[in-house]
Amino acid sequence: MAKRFTFRLETLLRIRTMREREAKRNVGAKQAEIAQLDQLNRKTAEEIGRRQAALRDHQHGVLAPAELVRQRAWIAHLRNTIAQRQAARRELVEELDRLLVEWRETRTRKRIIEKLRQRRWAQYRRDRGRREQAEADELAQQLHGFGGASARRDVMP
Repeated sequence: MAKRFTFRLETLLRIRTMREREAKRNVGAKQAEIAQLDQLNRKTAEEIGRRQAALRDHQHGVLAPAELVRQRAWIAHLRNTIAQRQAARRELVEELDRLLVEWRETRTRKRIIEKLRQRRWAQYRRDRGRREQAEADELAQQLHGFGGASARRDVMP
């Protein structure tokens, strides 16, 4: 009976697969953080646009100087918030780049073990095919040897 295929590094392959999935999750989480910051910056920019439009609309009307100063201060605060988020985004992008490199490395490590598994599986199939062919040849030789001897006796007088 032929041995079943066993890959001795199967546990290592599972560990490397889990590490790759974890690295991929980390990349996705970091991308989500960056997208969230981008969305907050878009909303803040829209708010600045609305506030500036309101100030322009009130230019022709009566607007108290204190209210004008307060609105401009709020717009300046919103712009500073956007600048802070952009700095945080740059840091997140740097971290994302590092995580992408890490993910690529874990993926490469996993693929190395997968390729090794595929080569060993192919070698196992070739060896199994050779063994089966050798067994079939031996069986045929035995059957031919028994039939051939009786056939030769019939032919010879």
